[in-house]
Amino acid sequence: MASLNVLFLIVLVASLQQITTADRCPGRWISWGHHCYRFVLEQMANWNNAEHRCRGLGLPGRPSHLASIHSKEEQNFLYEVFRLAVREVGFQEPRRIWDPRLFIGLVVRQSANDLSWSDGSCVDYQNWFRGNEPNNYPQSGAQITDGNGKNGHWCDEGQLNNRQFHYVCKMPQR
Repeated sequence: MASLNVLFLIVLVASLQQITTADRCPGRWISWGHHCYRFVLEQMANWNNAEHRCRGLGLPGRPSHLASIHSKEEQNFLYEVFRLAVREVGFQEPRRIWDPRLFIGLVVRQSANDLSWSDGSCVDYQNWFRGNEPNNYPQSGAQITDGNGKNGHWCDEGQLNNRQFHYVCKMPQR
């Protein structure tokens, strides 16, 4: 039942923002800009497995990866859908100061300046929480966080195969 509520919520948000899912995106994906997004809220995975699962959701000629974010508008869209889903459904994950979180496709390699998106696109936008983020490299995966006043800023989690979170996938529209 919770999955249906989340799906309904995502469709509602999409319609409120005049986002169409028409023929450009498959079912359970939301169209925004020139891409399709799938919020995987019914299961959690570590960063490596989330990226692997996103790749498995791609279609011929339309590769899917954990979402890369290239503008404040795209960040706001992803955060608002996630925030509404958290408020509407809630999540069964241990609550820590940063939780809940949603994996995106950014990896912090060897230093805070050594960043790459899993889809290979350039890192032209960042939304790190002010202070000392990112701080868990090398090999840490970024998340959008809604915990304790973080308001969608990003944090990173060390070792890409450790903690599990929900995640969002992205692929080009048709």
